[in-house]
Amino acid sequence: MAQRISKTKRVYELLNRKSIFMQLEKGSKEETIMKLISYLQEEEIDGKTKKDIFNAIMKREFLESTGIGNGIAIPHARLNAIKDFYIVLGLSKDGIDFDAIDKKPVYIVFLVLSREEDKVLYIRILARLARLLHNREFRIQLLEQKNPDDVLNFIKKYESF
Repeated sequence: MAQRISKTKRVYELLNRKSIFMQLEKGSKEETIMKLISYLQEEEIDGKTKKDIFNAIMKREFLESTGIGNGIAIPHARLNAIKDFYIVLGLSKDGIDFDAIDKKPVYIVFLVLSREEDKVLYIRILARLARLLHNREFRIQLLEQKNPDDVLNFIKKYESF
């Protein structure tokens, strides 16, 4: 289940072990996004809303790929169909063809969703993710984590600096 918190400013506080997908299989951008959306629990987000989320993300992807290079993608959307802020993390050992700007495979995918009204938090979290993921050592070590608990502890450690 994706963690729901309205007023947090740290990535690790928006993640929990059930919103971390350790073995994201090779697939298309669309398949990857659908897989990460499927990690949102049914009681939180129904099937129709998941379709709305997918459409909102793909609309954003049509403008410009959120595959930002260096093995990273941050598909994201703001929409009124959801009740809170969500982050789902997918890690891939094989890499995903995400149509990244550097044309290289993506290994780390953070799916970020917020309500329309949470614009400030949305921008802060995207900026925080960009800062974390800009660090090459962070990316390498993130991919070396063995399980969701290790991932959470690792991100928390990095965000504490």
